Amino acid sequence: MAEITTGRNGGAVIWYDADLLPTLENGLFDPDWLARTGRLTGTSTGRNTAWFLRHEGRDMVLRHYWRGGMVGRIVKDLYLREAVASSRAMREFTLLDWMHGQGLPVPRPVAARFGPLGPWYRADLLMERLPDTRPLADLLAEAPLPRDVWARIGAVIAHFHKAGVHHSDLNCRNILLDGAGGIWLIDFDKCERRPHGRWAQDNIDRLERSLLKEKGKVPALHWSAADWQALLTGYHGAGQTDAGMAAP
Repeated sequence: MAEITTGRNGGAVIWYDADLLPTLENGLFDPDWLARTGRLTGTSTGRNTAWFLRHEGRDMVLRHYWRGGMVGRIVKDLYLREAVASSRAMREFTLLDWMHGQGLPVPRPVAARFGPLGPWYRADLLMERLPDTRPLADLLAEAPLPRDVWARIGAVIAHFHKAGVHHSDLNCRNILLDGAGGIWLIDFDKCERRPHGRWAQDNIDRLERSLLKEKGKVPALHWSAADWQALLTGYHGAGQTDAGMAAP
C-alpha cells in the first residue's frame, strides 16, 4: 500500500500518493485549470463527465462525484457532511489503494479531495488511466468474445470475491478489457470489503442482469447462454488456478 500524504487547499482536504504526485498542484481537481495549462487531454462521454489529463508524465482520470436518482435532479453533487475518512472519495481511494497493493486489477489511485461547503461536501477522485481499455459492453456490441476470455473474466471476479471485495455495481460497463488481454474492474464508489457471504452471488446475479439489460437495448449483442456458462466455469474454477488474474 502507498504512503498517503495529506494536503490542504483552503478548507479542502486532499489525500495523495506522493510517489505519484511529488508536488501537489491544487488545480488538478479543476477542469478549467487543466485546460488552461494544457494538461487536459479529453473527456468521457458517459452519463457523468470524467476528465482525462496528463501530468508528471502520467495519464490520469479525474472523476467528480455526482448524485444519482431523483435526488440528483435537485442536488447534483452535494453530500451531507461527514468525517473526512468516511467521505465518498476517501473511502474509494482507500479501497483502491488496498486492492492495488493486493495485485488486483484496478486503477491505481493518485489523489482524493474532500471539499466542505457548510453542512455539505463535494468530492473528487484522481486515478491513473488504464491504457488501451474498452468496456465489455462496447466490445460485445461489435463481435463475440472467445470462451476462454469469458472464463478469465469469471476468474478475475472470483479473485476479487476471495479478497472480500464487494462491488456494489458490478455490470458490463465496469469490466474493462485491454489490448494485451488484461481484464480490469472499475468504479468502486460505495464498495467495501466484507466477510465472505451471499453478497458474492448477488454480485454475479447483478452482472447477469446488466448483460440481459444490454441485450434488450442492443439485440445484436454478442452474448449467449454458452458465454455466461463459460464465465461461471471460470469463476468457480478460479480456486484451482491463477490464470484469470490480469497483471496490473
